[in-house]
Amino acid sequence: MQLTGNSQIRHIILAQFGFAILVALALLLINQLYAWSGLIGGLISASINGLTARKVFVPYRAQNPGDVLVQMYGAEIRKLFLTGVMFALVLILVDPLSVGALLGSYLFVQVAVPIIVFLFEDRLKTR
Repeated sequence: MQLTGNSQIRHIILAQFGFAILVALALLLINQLYAWSGLIGGLISASINGLTARKVFVPYRAQNPGDVLVQMYGAEIRKLFLTGVMFALVLILVDPLSVGALLGSYLFVQVAVPIIVFLFEDRLKTR
């Protein structure tokens, strides 16, 4: 499974938003504060990844590989900066907040989709 098409990238970002909601619903079984914090963390992850994917993959054309590399590094630097800004704003503006749920759901949404893509790709190779 090649992950270069815009529709495939769109599916991955939508899956991340779906995972963010699922994590929040699962945390709702424990506590409403955890669910709220988890939803914020998951949405930060999915939205920043969506913005980065839009910046990198939507305008992609067969260009000079060096230009593409610079564009991808620039997008990653912007992604790290925006993530830091979003976390800072949430930590300042949202009270009460469960930092563990916030960071845990952020990490889960970041990691879940690549693992699923890897497993799906591996299953396709074994057929």
